[in-house]
Amino acid sequence: MKKRVFISGVTGTMGGFALKHLLQHRDKLDIVTLVRDSTKNRKEMMEYKDSIEIVWGDLTVYGDVKKALVNVDYILHVAALVSPKADYLPEMAWDINVGSIENILKAVKELNLDNVKLVNIGSVAETGSRLPPIHWGRIGDPINPSIFDNYAVTKIAAERRVIESGLKYWVSLRQTGILYNDLVNMRDGIMFHQPFNNVLEWITEDDSGRMLANLCVKELPEEFWKNIYNVGGGESCRLNNYDFMSQMLGTLGIKDIKKIFELNWFATQNFHGQYYLDSHILNDYLDFRREGMEDYIKRLKKTIKYPANILKYIPPKVIKNNIMKPIAQSENGSLYWIKNNQMDKVNAFFGSLEEWKSIGGWETLSLAAEDYNEVLILNHGYDEEKDESLLNIEDIKSAANFRGGECLSTTMIEGDLETKLKWRCGFNHEFIASPKLIIKAGHWCDECEAPPWKGKEIAAINPFYAQVYEG
Repeated sequence: MKKRVFISGVTGTMGGFALKHLLQHRDKLDIVTLVRDSTKNRKEMMEYKDSIEIVWGDLTVYGDVKKALVNVDYILHVAALVSPKADYLPEMAWDINVGSIENILKAVKELNLDNVKLVNIGSVAETGSRLPPIHWGRIGDPINPSIFDNYAVTKIAAERRVIESGLKYWVSLRQTGILYNDLVNMRDGIMFHQPFNNVLEWITEDDSGRMLANLCVKELPEEFWKNIYNVGGGESCRLNNYDFMSQMLGTLGIKDIKKIFELNWFATQNFHGQYYLDSHILNDYLDFRREGMEDYIKRLKKTIKYPANILKYIPPKVIKNNIMKPIAQSENGSLYWIKNNQMDKVNAFFGSLEEWKSIGGWETLSLAAEDYNEVLILNHGYDEEKDESLLNIEDIKSAANFRGGECLSTTMIEGDLETKLKWRCGFNHEFIASPKLIIKAGHWCDECEAPPWKGKEIAAINPFYAQVYEG
């Protein structure tokens, strides 16, 4: 009997590639999607009209969501308003990214989809900036959205709802940066938000799509579900931002990026990214990795078209002053913040105006290999060597204390990480949450969640969070 799979976001990058891979299993799967009705989307979806069921509607409209989820076995919730659009439209980002998962969870309950398998797509942005020496990360590290990252805060809120939903089968997959062909055409100031010494463990669009398809066709053990996983391409996809931009712009014929940028156009902190200590776990289950950065670059070179392919004939100084500098001066760019005295953003991304002014020339940029090879593992505040089935209230209280608060519940069933307990954070906010949300996913007090961003105050009383705070 075929499984019925609902997938959202098929007109986007990740969802589109996931759909292509799902269609390779039409003998096992029936596919349904919800697509916003527009002339563009009607045209784009024309090629799928005979192979999948298309419900025209909106994820923010509950009736549309409920209609699309009737009798589904899997829900692949990929759709989201991502950065940089989310930077300009924070309220819309919340409506789409959080409102959609609320509609999905409500529909699941009203439709009595007791055994549905929900796949939530989270983001590496949830854990924020992880510059060396804390650039190696894993699930359970502190949630820490970068300041002004409206996309990240919506993903945090959505993931919290999924983990605490009470569903029998769910996973949250924290998607890293996706390598897709049009990435090289990015023309937004967000390109200057990422420090050159920042790191990311990327994944190709094809591997990301294969991951979701394999999740639906493989027989997965019970232990796979009710967990959070980091999504990454592995060792071959780990690069610092300087090397990444050099390789990307190299496909356009730009041999030395130092000739088309100034060092002080790029932030020195407050982005997101990490190398994963645990991204292999998801691949062990789903066997989706086929490509690395080298494969992506080779493919990208074959797709470069006019006008991008003429950059190699243009003097670097012209590219710098007529293309790159105007992007840095645009509304979302670093030079715009300086010119317009937006000190809140200058402070967030550079520390202070004085620190921005003190940035030297390219000779001051240090990207020593030893800075990236050292692995510093963050402390999660309890005995992680202990078998999960043996964790008890004392372990949970230890974790709460390390977060600057306390667990107010006095008992729990040994090994039960699903039943919600009562907690108090260091600011005396009381809240209800499952141990899984706290010790396995890195979340803490929902009242303290950004916005507004109160990292300095939280770090002062929360040793767990202080490990990742850029003070």
